[in-house]
Amino acid sequence: MDGQAIKATIQEAIATLQQEEATILTLDVSERTICACLAAILKRTFEDYSVHVEYNRHGVYPKEIELPDSAGELTSARIFPDIIVHHPGDDDANLLVIEVKKTTNPVKDELDIMKLQQIKQQIGYEFAAFLRLPTGAEANPDDRHVVWV
Repeated sequence: MDGQAIKATIQEAIATLQQEEATILTLDVSERTICACLAAILKRTFEDYSVHVEYNRHGVYPKEIELPDSAGELTSARIFPDIIVHHPGDDDANLLVIEVKKTTNPVKDELDIMKLQQIKQQIGYEFAAFLRLPTGAEANPDDRHVVWV
């Protein structure tokens, strides 16, 4: 699957999530619940891959990357990507990593985007996407935001 097809698949999956799970998005449920629902939708398309939520292994070891700490020094950090599309145990088949934030979450996007850049570079994911999904009673479904890293 090429980049354009992956991007289209993510847009379609978000639209499906908004249709099939409108209630949980309006209720502003936890990010983990939203990610689990989105992962289930993605499994329908990525039939030849495993789709996991908060997968924390790189082979048999905890998934870690180097990230700058508050002083700017690189330090090893354990990570739990929200959603990954891969073949467990095969670094040559790390297709897609996704981080998700709800519009009701006031945390800025930059840290997740930097984390995705490092996951892509250090662990070898082919594609990485940051999703800011509209949630809450006042959410506008068109306010979804996707950043490809």
